[in-house]
Amino acid sequence: MPIITLPDGSTKQFDEAVSVMQVAESIGAGLAKATVAGRVNGQLKDACDLITEDATLEIVTMKDEDGVHIMRHSCAHLLGHALKQLYPDVKMAIGPVIDNGFYYDIDMDYKITPADLKKIEQRMQQLAKTKYAVVKKMLSRQEAVATFEDRGEDYKLELIRDLPNETEFGFYYHQEYVDMCVGPHLPNMG
Repeated sequence: MPIITLPDGSTKQFDEAVSVMQVAESIGAGLAKATVAGRVNGQLKDACDLITEDATLEIVTMKDEDGVHIMRHSCAHLLGHALKQLYPDVKMAIGPVIDNGFYYDIDMDYKITPADLKKIEQRMQQLAKTKYAVVKKMLSRQEAVATFEDRGEDYKLELIRDLPNETEFGFYYHQEYVDMCVGPHLPNMG
């Protein structure tokens, strides 16, 4: 029965493991709608991550610097999603956040034009309007390798090989698009 201590010192007790989002929902619908992630015992966590023992919790929203960083990182995944829909043969590398935005390193035989950039932006907007849920799953090394082998994602396989001591990897599912990441990410792309 975790007891969650909030920043104002108040506590909430739950009968079983509870997600960051469930705690936000127990406080109020407005906070739940604004929730991007949570800081559990000082560590950033996805809104879907379960809290299994007593913990401190700060709800992260877009008003927080961390919230903006998470939104940008999620937008990098949205960019990857749009690119894979428009150019199915593109090979995905990494999509980090930078000081004032984000990008995604890709490998493809086709040279992207300014007209293509507009098309990519439009696809990102279309995808965001669907407000699809971003689903997080933890995969074993074997499952992670199999997932990217099936998808022909050589650069992602290289990233896994570069982390020989990791036994579990965070995978984020954006409809049919899948990316590997430590997160956290927005709970949905709406």
